[in-house]
Amino acid sequence: MDAGDDILSIRGLTKSFYGALALDNADFTLRRGEIHALVGENGAGKSTFIKILAGVYEKDAGEIRIDGRIVNPRAERLPIAFVHQDHAFAEDLSVGENIAFGAGYPRRAGLIDWKAVRSQALEIYETMDVEPLDPDRMVSTLSAPEKAILAIVRTLARTPKVLVLDEPTAALPEADSMQLFRTMQRLRDKGTSMIYVSHRLNELFGLCDRVTAFRDGRHVATEAIADTSTDRLVEHMLGRPVDVLEAGDESAPSSEKIALRVDSLVVNGRGPVSFDVRQGEILGLVGLRGGGQEAIGRAIFGAVPIDGGAISLFGRLLPKKRTIGGSIEAGLRLLAGNRAAESTFPGMSLTENIFANPRIVGGSLWRWNAPKDERIAARQLLERFDVRPRNEAALIDWLSGGNQQKTCLARWLGDSGRLLILEEPTAGVDIGAKLAIHDILRKAAAAGVSMLVVSTDMEEVAALCRRAIIIDRGRKGAELSGAALTMDNLISRSSQGSLNAA
Repeated sequence: MDAGDDILSIRGLTKSFYGALALDNADFTLRRGEIHALVGENGAGKSTFIKILAGVYEKDAGEIRIDGRIVNPRAERLPIAFVHQDHAFAEDLSVGENIAFGAGYPRRAGLIDWKAVRSQALEIYETMDVEPLDPDRMVSTLSAPEKAILAIVRTLARTPKVLVLDEPTAALPEADSMQLFRTMQRLRDKGTSMIYVSHRLNELFGLCDRVTAFRDGRHVATEAIADTSTDRLVEHMLGRPVDVLEAGDESAPSSEKIALRVDSLVVNGRGPVSFDVRQGEILGLVGLRGGGQEAIGRAIFGAVPIDGGAISLFGRLLPKKRTIGGSIEAGLRLLAGNRAAESTFPGMSLTENIFANPRIVGGSLWRWNAPKDERIAARQLLERFDVRPRNEAALIDWLSGGNQQKTCLARWLGDSGRLLILEEPTAGVDIGAKLAIHDILRKAAAAGVSMLVVSTDMEEVAALCRRAIIIDRGRKGAELSGAALTMDNLISRSSQGSLNAA
């Protein structure tokens, strides 16, 4: 194809930090009216690439052209807009007001023209050929897919030529992601060029036109999406062939002993739900978005009130009303799905993150622990869980999503926890980190740790769990195990349950 069809052309992009190459002579081209996927492990250079385009970082070397003209993102405003996983909305303001942040506030006689603010929002939605939201609706009331589409609407108010979408579906279930994809396809058909960054490789097929893989800061391959496969992309990213996800665990748990017993549990007026988890078993609670599985997991941990039923841990009946500290002392652990908001402590070191709560290691709030001892223990855990960099003094902010998740697992699995509840355990991490985390969890189960995986990711549950229970509207649906525990069966049963209950 003629070079004149390239709206964005990048050659030899290079960037280093403290002597370490983050981008090493990387190339990339984006054609007019295409969706071009950018894939790679965490640390492959994708984030640095995007931040250079955004003008956050200054490139060390290389050339960036838009419409054939050499440009400098640090020195001029480019026709490139960015949609990030964290949409950073003003939640207490309306849809129209949030769009006006990008498009500008129309004025009349020096004052904001609120009627024009509403009309402006509707016009931008119509330009995108998307069903418009009520401009007066508060953003805090929007669903996750509505917010994802609003993020694009707000960005397109500046009429960019190139749209960069960085993990926009990381927090969206598959069904909600499809709504976003349809919007992207309509934009492409109208001529918008898009760079789409995602760790969910299965999303790329049927959505993107081409895909580029980065590895260790270098451009590895660019292929038409129709000419490649998931396995081939993984091989490009990792530098070796590997199964994307291993088959589900059909081995028996390490013990027949019941670790967790949930009996007629009612949460938020929904239920009842009953099930057992054996010692050394990884059990999945899976369902569509809003199915109620997250509330059940948090109720077991004591973070959500229980309306009825009973929970026992290794034969001991747990109080219905208990503090988080009480749950931790009993041996329950929770790895929250929203890693940034609930699992990590930004601005604090890896040591501080691992030993954030003294109850985790059997201490008390008033017990003094020698910093030297904590540093030594943290260093051992970082080695054990393969956290990179292995620097206990490093801030957790410096780590990739996968290494932040490993640090959180080091906190929970490095102590005497008896049952670990994991919400979306590999959300927002790359394929290499996903495989590593799965291996950590399987080894922990083999050592006797019991786990409850609470997820909307059917593919992951099928790969990681020995059994899975489908939750629909807070009630127990089908239970799958062994050869029946496949992604196709989970999706089919979840959808059927939802339809049957409607």
